[in-house]
Amino acid sequence: MPSDEPRPIERTASEPMATRYDLVLAAIPLAFLAGSVAALATGIDASTGVTAGSVGALCALGYAIFGDPPIERGGGGRPS
Repeated sequence: MPSDEPRPIERTASEPMATRYDLVLAAIPLAFLAGSVAALATGIDASTGVTAGSVGALCALGYAIFGDPPIERGGGGRPS
C-alpha cells in the first residue's frame, strides 16, 4: 500500500554535495566571524576586526559576481 509520506532525497555519486556558490555563501559570514574572532584574540578594536572581515566577504562576493557568475557566457542580452 503506497504511503503519502515523501521519500527522502537520495544523492548519487555524480552529484556534488556543495556547489561553488554554496561555498561562497558560506564564506561570507565566516569572513566576518574570522575578523571578529581575530579582533578578540589580538585585543584590537572590534570594529577594526569586523572591517577586516568585511574585506574578505567582499572578495568572496566579488568573485561570485564578476569572477565566475552563475550565468551562461556568450549568450547575448536579455530574452525578448
